[in-house]
Amino acid sequence: MWLSSLLAVPLIGTIIVSSIDSYKKSTEVYTKTIALIASVINLIISLVMFILFNNSTNQFQFVQEHYNVQLFDIYLGVDGISVYFVLLTT
Repeated sequence: MWLSSLLAVPLIGTIIVSSIDSYKKSTEVYTKTIALIASVINLIISLVMFILFNNSTNQFQFVQEHYNVQLFDIYLGVDGISVYFVLLTT
C-alpha cells in the first residue's frame, strides 16, 4: 500500500495539474498549490515508511506483488539501502 501510494500520488497530481485550464493567469497559483500538496503528501508517506522500517532484518519490507496485469508482473519492495533512497527522492 505504501509503495503504490508513493507511485500514485505524483501521477494523480500531474493528471490534476494537466487538466487545469492554463489560459487563465490565476491558474498558476492553483498549479503550484496542487504540486506542493502532492509533494508534501509524498514526503509524509515516505517519512511514515522510514519510521515503520525495521532495520534488524535483511528482508524486503513493504512488499507488494501485483499479478493482475497481463503483460508483466509488478513486484515492489524496500530493503535497507533503498529506504534511504526513497526518502531522498521525495
